[in-house]
Amino acid sequence: MIKGSCLCGKVKFEISGEPFSLSYCHCSRCRKAAGVFSAVLIGKADDLLITAGQGEIAKFKPETDSKFERCFCKECGTSLGDMASGEVYVVAASALDDDPKIRPSVHIHTTSKPDWYDIIDDLVKFDGDYVAPA
Repeated sequence: MIKGSCLCGKVKFEISGEPFSLSYCHCSRCRKAAGVFSAVLIGKADDLLITAGQGEIAKFKPETDSKFERCFCKECGTSLGDMASGEVYVVAASALDDDPKIRPSVHIHTTSKPDWYDIIDDLVKFDGDYVAPA
């Protein structure tokens, strides 16, 4: 079980099962929400359970992208990621309280990274989405 929460503690969640990946996402949504990129934990949507504060989660859905919602705590503004989106969850690793027991393995959406930022590690890089097979 992996537990997570927002900064003020009103939103809490648990992740059961094994995550598919811990990725560095460079998409425009993650850049705007977190800076240069966001570390995101990705897994099966059914493994994510909001245990407190469901009503405290605000959602922003860009008009240009109907597939994703950016979730955050209404009170403290903590970025929560896209949470459950279709068959997978995408949770901001910064909201995790526990060690997910996996380490970052890939950079995703690298074509969206800013020109002034160079990826200098040896992790695998993908132009778009990548979800490791379960």
